[in-house]
Amino acid sequence: MKNKKLSGSFYTPKTLAEFLVNYLSGKMKDKTSVSILEPSAGDGIFVKSLFNHGAFSKKIQKIVAVEQSKRELNKMAKEVKGESLVAIHADFLEFQLGNEQKFSLVLGNPPYIKNNLLKKQQIEKCKAIHQSAKLADTRPKNIWTSFLVRCIEFTDDNGVLAFVLPSELLQVKFAEELRSLILKEFERVEIFTFNELLFKDCKGQDTLLLIGERKSQEKGVFYCNIDKLADLSESKFTLAQNAKMKESKWTHHHLETDEIDLLEKIKGNLKTVEDYCSSRAGIVTGANDYFIVDANTVEKYSLQDFIKPIIQKGVFVNGSVVLSDEEFQILVDNSKPTYLMALDKNSVIRKNAKLWNYLEIGKERLIHKRYKTSIRNKWYEVPNIGTPAEGFFFKRCNQYPKLLKNSANVLATDSAYTITMKDGYEIESLIFSFYNSVTLAFAELYGRYYGGGVLELTPNEFKKLPVPYFNVTGSNFNSYVSDFKDKTSIKEVCKRNDRIILKSSDKNLDDDSIAKLYNIREKLYFRRIKTN
Repeated sequence: MKNKKLSGSFYTPKTLAEFLVNYLSGKMKDKTSVSILEPSAGDGIFVKSLFNHGAFSKKIQKIVAVEQSKRELNKMAKEVKGESLVAIHADFLEFQLGNEQKFSLVLGNPPYIKNNLLKKQQIEKCKAIHQSAKLADTRPKNIWTSFLVRCIEFTDDNGVLAFVLPSELLQVKFAEELRSLILKEFERVEIFTFNELLFKDCKGQDTLLLIGERKSQEKGVFYCNIDKLADLSESKFTLAQNAKMKESKWTHHHLETDEIDLLEKIKGNLKTVEDYCSSRAGIVTGANDYFIVDANTVEKYSLQDFIKPIIQKGVFVNGSVVLSDEEFQILVDNSKPTYLMALDKNSVIRKNAKLWNYLEIGKERLIHKRYKTSIRNKWYEVPNIGTPAEGFFFKRCNQYPKLLKNSANVLATDSAYTITMKDGYEIESLIFSFYNSVTLAFAELYGRYYGGGVLELTPNEFKKLPVPYFNVTGSNFNSYVSDFKDKTSIKEVCKRNDRIILKSSDKNLDDDSIAKLYNIREKLYFRRIKTN
């Protein structure tokens, strides 16, 4: 697995390759000859599928297959007998330098390598590709983005690009410019998403097919979700056009046009989270497993005068919308890490031998050499601790996003965004209002998801969530807290709250529309969970 991560070599399933070649042959049936580029040939599955396809193979003028592994290239050359095959042993980033060729079809599954695993020379070449395409964000987050950008340039004026890509293309902020580039370069775009993982050894990485056509009689963006891979070869799918491209992300393609219309209509009448409160990331310790300790460690190293209570992560507060003193004490009693070691320049360290011993343990563990700690004046002084906030929003979740009132008056790590209410608004009402199908649906649309179905929202994505604010009294909120704890799922909360909250935001909203909004959230949630 380590070698695969370094090379990004997650090879395409045969069923997928054969489907794609057969599907593309239909799109290119009017062409008498085609030139093809495979920028990351790997085990040659696409090349073999092309030559094995009777109708398509006869049209092939040239296939340029680029692969950096000599072993894989030799295997492919032995299995494929065709004079039109040009097998090139090279890194694509080297091959593309100064190369002005154009191809009728660019087809492949580019490598998936995160930037921290790329060599310096690779990063520089990727940056140059991004700069050439006039992208503002030139530093690659993953090598596949540079393959995509450069291969768009290799696609001729009437050509087609077909790539197997991570679903990050639809979701993440750094791919926003790529989405715009795709819409600019291709008259027709097709997106195939899948309910099952195509690459079992690339855990948690959801995948899609992107097909871009330079010229098309039927222009637009078309989507299709495939339940099982076998459905492709049996043609059990229908592409549907989605003309609503208002959002910078494309995750909304799982919805029908009328569903998007309804969401957009309601969103237009709502304020967002940032209208009701200010939020910021919690405390960055640089080493939570060292600076956040349990009660036994506090006692063992006499840290009582140097600690502050803190909530470390969202899993400690499952099932509630309030963190109370009693609930926090349960965490303490269960030996959870609940205390932040808060040393500052006024701390008398050398006079406390046990504390000094704990700092020595930190140095033995090389805590002081970690990036965040090494740039501090004193590695053991956690900066910007501040004071406890009114509430927390945990940026990652599984079943549903977690927004809590901080009744325990504790700090929070950067696993949460801390919340301070603006004048005229109350944390209780914001929490009550937050849990409705519209807000939670937009959380699914705005956020990104990965391994295990985890949903994550960045600070800006959280701030932009629309919320139909509803004033709730203290007694009603207390009842709500109890009901929330007793729920069997978030569906119960949405069903109860939707009629109260959504009706208050739009008196003209009928029962059918409220039911549709509930189903939209359900659809998006199950899409996230099923694909992981």
